[in-house]
Amino acid sequence: MKSVTKILITSVLALVLGSSVMAAKKPLKVYILAGQSNMQGSAHKSTFAAMGDDPMAAKLLSEILDQNGDPLVCDKAWISYITQRSQRDTVIHGKVKVGYGFDDERIGPEYAFGLYMDKALKEPILIIKTAWGGKSLAVDFRPPSAGPYEPSLTEKERGNIPEHEEVGHYYREMIRFIRATLKDTKSIRKIVPNYSAKQGYELSGFVWFQGWNDMCNRHHIEQYTENMIYFISDVRKEFEMPALPFIVGILGVYGTDPDSRKFDKRLPVTDFRKTQFAAVELYDLKVMPPYRGHVIGVDSGPFYELELSDIYWKRRLNNEWKRKVKQGIMTSEEAREECLRYGFGDGELTTQEQSTWDRCASNAEYHYLGSGKTFIRFGKALAEAMLEMENIKINLR
Repeated sequence: MKSVTKILITSVLALVLGSSVMAAKKPLKVYILAGQSNMQGSAHKSTFAAMGDDPMAAKLLSEILDQNGDPLVCDKAWISYITQRSQRDTVIHGKVKVGYGFDDERIGPEYAFGLYMDKALKEPILIIKTAWGGKSLAVDFRPPSAGPYEPSLTEKERGNIPEHEEVGHYYREMIRFIRATLKDTKSIRKIVPNYSAKQGYELSGFVWFQGWNDMCNRHHIEQYTENMIYFISDVRKEFEMPALPFIVGILGVYGTDPDSRKFDKRLPVTDFRKTQFAAVELYDLKVMPPYRGHVIGVDSGPFYELELSDIYWKRRLNNEWKRKVKQGIMTSEEAREECLRYGFGDGELTTQEQSTWDRCASNAEYHYLGSGKTFIRFGKALAEAMLEMENIKINLR
C-alpha cells in the first residue's frame, strides 16, 4: 500500500508541476490603453458609494469593493502608466488599483478594465497606459501615415501653426513608452515580478479613448475619420500585429443624443461622434487586406449621467448669472428670467440636488463629471468587448 500511495503522490505532484510549467510558458497578455484626459481618468473613489443608489449599478459595488468596503486591488493585473502630473511626465506602475487616474485617489477606464480582465482570464496581464490631457489626434497623436499637418486658414491668419516637432509628438512618445516597457525581461519584471523570459509576451489588444480636443476644432473634425484609420493601421504596423484587436472608445459626453440637450448647444458633439463611428465602419474599406477586421467602437454615451449633468449646469449657469449681476453686466430680473427659461426655479440647488452632486460628481462635464459610476461601467464594457473580440467567452456578470 505504501508503494501505491507513493506512486499516487508522485503522479499528482508531476501533474501539478507539469501544469505549473505549462502555465509559466503561457505568454503574458499585454493590453495598451491610450488617449487624452478621459483615458487619464477623473473619477474620485469617493463617488463609488453612490452607485448603490442605482439598482442597476448597485450590484457592481460587490465586484469593485472588498469586505471592508475598500476598492479592490487586482491580484494578477499589472499596469505601467505614463502621464503628466505636476507639469511633467511621470511613470507609475504596480498592480491595478485606484490611483492610476488624475491622481492617487482617482481612476480612469483602466480600473474596471483591469478588474474584469483579471477576473475573466485567471492569468497575469499587463496594461500599458499612455495618456496626456488636452491632446488632439490631428496634431499631438498624429500618426505617420497621415502626413504633415496642414493648418486651417484661420490658423494661418492667426499664426497659430503647430511647430514641426509638436506634430505627432505624443504618438511617438506612446510608441517609445510601449517599447521601453517591453524592451526585455528586466523591464517587464519591474512591473510583473514573476515574469519569465521563457514565458514571453503577446500584444493582445489596444483601447483608444480620446476626442474632446478634436471635437472643439472643425478643421480637426473634418479629418478625424481618416486620421483614426491611419492611427489604427500605423499602430498595427509598428508592432507587426495586423490583426491586433482594436477598440475605439466613442466620445459620450452628453450621452448618445447630444443634440437633444438644452445645454452647451454650440459644441458639435454629434458631428464628432459620427466621425468616430465612421472610422470603425470604413476601416476595412480603406486598408490593405492583412489589416482588416477586429476593429470596433464602444460607446461611452450610455454611461454618461444626464441627470447629474443637469445639476452641473444648474450650478454653473446660476453662478455665472450671479457673477454677471455683481459685475453689473446683467440685472437681477434678467437672471431670474434665465432661471425660469431653463426650469431652474430660483437657481439654487435643492437639498437633494446638492446631496446628489456631493456624492456622485468630482469633476466637470467634459470629464464625465468625475463619476465613478460612469468610469466603472464603461471600463467593464471595454473589457467585455475585448474579451469578445478575443473569443474568450466568460460571463462577467
